Amino acid sequence: MEKLFHNHSGDVRQNVAPMRCDSLRRLEALTRPEVVVLGGGVNGVATLRDLALNGVSCVLLDTGDFCAGASSASSRMAHGGLRYLEGREFRLVAESAQERNRLIAHAGHLVRPMEVVVPLDNIVSGFGSAVMRFLGLTKRSGPLSLLALEGALTLYESFGRREQPLPSHSISLRRSSFPKGLQPSVKAVARYFDGRISNPEGLILEMLGEALSTGDSVAALNHVHWSFDGSAFTVQDRFGSDSYVLKPSIVINASGSWIDRVNSALGCSTNYVRGVKGAHLVLDNPALKRRMNGKAFYYDDGAGRMVITLPVGNNVLIGTTEVETPDPEDREVSGTEVDYLLKAINGLFCDIEVERSQIVSVTTGIRPLRRGNGGSATSAARDHALEEDRVADSRLPVLSLVGGKWTTFRAFAEEAADRALSRLGKRRVISTAKRDYPGADLCVASEIATIGRLSIDRAEILLQRYGALARKVAEACRDSDNHLLAGAPAYSRAEIIWLIHARAACTVQDILLRRTQLTLGSGLRRETIEDVAQILLTETGRDPNDVDAEVHSALTDPRIMGASAENEGENR
Repeated sequence: MEKLFHNHSGDVRQNVAPMRCDSLRRLEALTRPEVVVLGGGVNGVATLRDLALNGVSCVLLDTGDFCAGASSASSRMAHGGLRYLEGREFRLVAESAQERNRLIAHAGHLVRPMEVVVPLDNIVSGFGSAVMRFLGLTKRSGPLSLLALEGALTLYESFGRREQPLPSHSISLRRSSFPKGLQPSVKAVARYFDGRISNPEGLILEMLGEALSTGDSVAALNHVHWSFDGSAFTVQDRFGSDSYVLKPSIVINASGSWIDRVNSALGCSTNYVRGVKGAHLVLDNPALKRRMNGKAFYYDDGAGRMVITLPVGNNVLIGTTEVETPDPEDREVSGTEVDYLLKAINGLFCDIEVERSQIVSVTTGIRPLRRGNGGSATSAARDHALEEDRVADSRLPVLSLVGGKWTTFRAFAEEAADRALSRLGKRRVISTAKRDYPGADLCVASEIATIGRLSIDRAEILLQRYGALARKVAEACRDSDNHLLAGAPAYSRAEIIWLIHARAACTVQDILLRRTQLTLGSGLRRETIEDVAQILLTETGRDPNDVDAEVHSALTDPRIMGASAENEGENR
């Protein structure tokens, strides 16, 4: 079979750098990269970016898609981790608050401040148990009190005073100032600020593009098979017949919940990761969306555990569950998890009910928490650690990025890159701490409209999705197939083609779950999935039977179809 994306018919390709083609071409010469990064999630891609900017030859490999694991199943919050103060994870919270502020400052096109509302049933009750948890005398959950939260917020905000500080918190005790419809038991409302990430996958793909733009000494491939013989990798593209041999000086294992299995394949026996699966529901409930008024709500689920709900586009996101699993491939969202989240959201406002039929999609991912000394998944440490092992025969260094949270990806990548630079005898020449992300450049809708010969409304949509990178999308759309996607008028066919080529989308799921936000809105339609599949077939020349199988899989996948996935399964 011909290498994917090597066809050249249609206008759009004239304006698109085919990411996969470039990386495949580069691999032919990159037989001895200094670093191989395994895993294309947020930590792996951020590490590739840091290394590439500092002149290190490196290759990133992922057996699935980029940002396909826990990186695409977050709460879409850039936050400091308020609740981790109870576990005395001060270093993590301080680092997270600083990194949150940096994201708002340097990725403002995708990360913006968001007000978080905390309804409280208790003024003092629960303070004693919070102190006990803080002192490490108990791990038992308990109700959140205003007294404990006031102290926590004061400390929390002190960690975020540097670099783009957010407004201070406030407390309301008068019910007339509470959001309408809160439960009668609510006695106080606290308000504070964190960050909201409108498109986490988009930010990852921006970093990937920046890394690859540094030159031919950097490559990144999704959907590959690899094997390791103790000193070298043999890499096989899933969509082609060619294979490549890579003999690196350092391996960085950023494979998330697969870390221990990957280390085993490398010849290192480790037991670093505790897999905890988390699910979110995406809801189409206009009354709930209006009531939230652009704010997030962080509240007790009724059993002493905190959940968060926030607006995402025209939808509302509610999460998260915490279910331990030893299987990094576990993507099931159980009925118990769905019931729990529905019960939690229906406990927020007394006059708004959310029904199962309003679930338009779900997200699920496995957080690779550091394995500790037991305790519940809720109380498990969220901090990260960089572990180093050696391959037995070749003494090849293997650095494993264990644990951490989404917001700290840049700092964690910096730590891993610094270790790799030290092992290679190189010095850092560029810091990413105050570096703007590619889409953060100043750009206005009128410019986008002119470039792509688009309406101002269409240009505004592209600007919200891509920031300054909307220039590239608009250029690709000019004089091209700008017909709207079937059943999804917020996207054009030309934009989907651009995503296939410029962001290496290879499968129907890649496009639906990680290159677009088609799973948001009022629910994805069969005709939209089929139109996406047809575009993919035309642009890649893949086997129609394989693409058809992906369509059928998508129609029964709750991550894509939400509650209607069950009906699609019954109709097959």
